[in-house]
Amino acid sequence: MNELELRRKNLFKKMKENSAALIYCGTDKVSSEDEYYYFIPNTCFFYLTNIKQQNSVLLLIKGIGEEHTYLFIDEYSELKEKWTGKRIRVPEAKALSAIDNVLTLNNFGPTIKLALQDKDNPYGKIDTLYLDLTPEIKVYEDDDNHTPYYTKDVADYFKGQYPHLKIENIKPMVAELRTKKSKYEVDSIRDAIRKTNEGINHTLAYMKPGLYEWQVAEEFQHYGMITTRTELSFPSIIAGGVNATILHYPQESDRLMDNTLVLFDLGYRTNNYCADISRTYPISGHFDDLQRRVYEAVLNANKAMIEYVHPGLTLKECNDYCTEFLKKEAIRLKLMDENDDIHKYYYHNVSHQIGIDCHDTCDRSKPLEPGNIISDEPGLYFKDYGIGVRIEDDLLLTENGCENLSIEIPKEISDIEKLLSSLKKGK
Repeated sequence: MNELELRRKNLFKKMKENSAALIYCGTDKVSSEDEYYYFIPNTCFFYLTNIKQQNSVLLLIKGIGEEHTYLFIDEYSELKEKWTGKRIRVPEAKALSAIDNVLTLNNFGPTIKLALQDKDNPYGKIDTLYLDLTPEIKVYEDDDNHTPYYTKDVADYFKGQYPHLKIENIKPMVAELRTKKSKYEVDSIRDAIRKTNEGINHTLAYMKPGLYEWQVAEEFQHYGMITTRTELSFPSIIAGGVNATILHYPQESDRLMDNTLVLFDLGYRTNNYCADISRTYPISGHFDDLQRRVYEAVLNANKAMIEYVHPGLTLKECNDYCTEFLKKEAIRLKLMDENDDIHKYYYHNVSHQIGIDCHDTCDRSKPLEPGNIISDEPGLYFKDYGIGVRIEDDLLLTENGCENLSIEIPKEISDIEKLLSSLKKGK
């Protein structure tokens, strides 16, 4: 069965009989005046359809012993294509989505009205309507007064029009499916990590003291675009010295100073699946004593997590283990004393799910399962020393433990120093 068909089939299994599901791709949002933000599709919609075109809608109908799937896309508009470029049409949408029933949006109203009507309903009496109730999904904009409508507005509309309907959120059901990766998804992330490793090596060869952080970030992005037209998983973090103690350091406006550490947190995509890798490098090519001790503590925690992670653990249990391990390492290496609070130096979670979204949707309270892909990213941040270290790998949960998908990206101190030396000599 086609990958997309299997995803929808598994979602149908979770839906109640006599139910329907509406999942919107979304539409773009105004940034200012007549400018719009770059459009990012609702990733649950994309997961089920492979379609990125805004205004598209997926309708699933589950009767008693029967299932129906419809995809609605924009009608062809010569004027729109003149303004915003080529739009996918019905034959292309069928091929991309593996859905036979692809209709234009002028058919959406009559189809949903027929599916939800009380009498003479060919699908049976639909009493549950599933919606992706993620608050920020903008689904429609009134052409006359530009009033935006969001998923809550859609839910309110259907409650008013069809009082017999029970509205439920389908997002947790799709999220549960998304956490367990297929071979296609795992292979996509493997390839994204491979390309990320190549991009890191290219960027390290370019990096030197005196460059601005943003120049290094742009070099990584540029390399991905000119080699394989690869998009970033997320805006790259390149943070030198004390800036590395800011988790989501946004400015990237300082120069990289000699004899400091530079934290990389970045990744490319393959088939829209993310790599998420963090490494920390001495810009001089060698770690000094204090840098080495901080790095060693984080590296040991990173490797301990790889040995510890297995199905059945929750992400909270993983973080509790990591926190205690980091505390013991920081005390052993005389980075803090026993009365210090480790949370002063480690203030984030060690792990999150990875997939179409870098921080992929999931229920963090649920135990991990084989097929999950999670991050392993311990860190220590000493602002007074001007040192922040984070080391992040991407782990695939297996039946008995995990596989480190990013094992080829060097992280041992000796390997990093050797790599930096060879890259500089090769310039």
